[in-house]
Amino acid sequence: MNKSYRFSVTSILLFVLSPAMLHGQGPSSPNTEVLQRRVQHLAAGFPGKVGILVRNIETGAQVGINADDEFPMASTYKVAIMTQVFRDVEAGRLSLTERVPLTENELRPGSGLLRYMTPGLAPTIHDLVLMMITVSDNEATDLLLKRVGGGARVTATLQQLGIPNIRVDRPTLEIIGDWLAAAEPSSRGASAADLVKNRSLSKSPLTREQMDKADKTLTDDPRDHASPRAMGDLLMKIFKSEVVSEKSSQDMLAIMQNQQLKTRIPRYLEDVAIASKSGTIGDVTNDVGILYAGNQHIVISVYTLKANSKVQTEQAEEFIARTARETYDYFQDTAPVH
Repeated sequence: MNKSYRFSVTSILLFVLSPAMLHGQGPSSPNTEVLQRRVQHLAAGFPGKVGILVRNIETGAQVGINADDEFPMASTYKVAIMTQVFRDVEAGRLSLTERVPLTENELRPGSGLLRYMTPGLAPTIHDLVLMMITVSDNEATDLLLKRVGGGARVTATLQQLGIPNIRVDRPTLEIIGDWLAAAEPSSRGASAADLVKNRSLSKSPLTREQMDKADKTLTDDPRDHASPRAMGDLLMKIFKSEVVSEKSSQDMLAIMQNQQLKTRIPRYLEDVAIASKSGTIGDVTNDVGILYAGNQHIVISVYTLKANSKVQTEQAEEFIARTARETYDYFQDTAPVH
């Protein structure tokens, strides 16, 4: 197999533990030991580290693996940014109907569609949130993060809400730029325009070693990290209208239910309503969301770190999808009879 890989900005952000080394599994609830074993079995077969938090919102029953370890969030951090947007709307600092003119200076690499649109578009704040969540648009994300005062303000809000283990620090442009600079230092300071046009920023393709170095740098950097439990707490608070009003909470959940990226949690749950947000960068493959299982609502927060660049993203997606299916089936099978 060719040991070098072409660098593709678009593929970066649509932005290793053995079974014996798994820790932080619980505590699992007494009636979820079967699910805990099933999830641990899946985790043992994944070539890398996983972090999982599953919680039944109605009963509090939960299971976890490495649930309090911190992982790079990638684009799952957009849920936190959305939360700040809606809080600012309710405080009168923003309006969902305000239109934001897009310029070439706002173009961003990676996932999304706005950079392909005809110049002159002026979406509303609500449109930008929709694009940020449903197609993980990076241009929309950076515009919104700037509007709400940056990552430090989002992080402070989460701390006020009793969620200390989520950090939002950088716009997507900086996350991508820092990843690339760790792989190829000569690319540090590359402009957004160069990244958007996907120009070759190095004289030769990135090797496995360069990619693994970039991935390790991203993982070791504490910025833009969260624990699966903390993200699960945020999702539960959104569902229970504890971060914004019920109307705004329902609007956020409706946006998440319009998710267009369905290769992870929703993969084997085609007929199930799901509010979700995925994230990918380097060796990071994540998905978080809420399963609507009849009268039950299940928070599921899954973070993965591939052991190295030889592990395919598809393997991580399959692991997340199977974990979601096992979770849904378990709570369906154990649902109380009314």
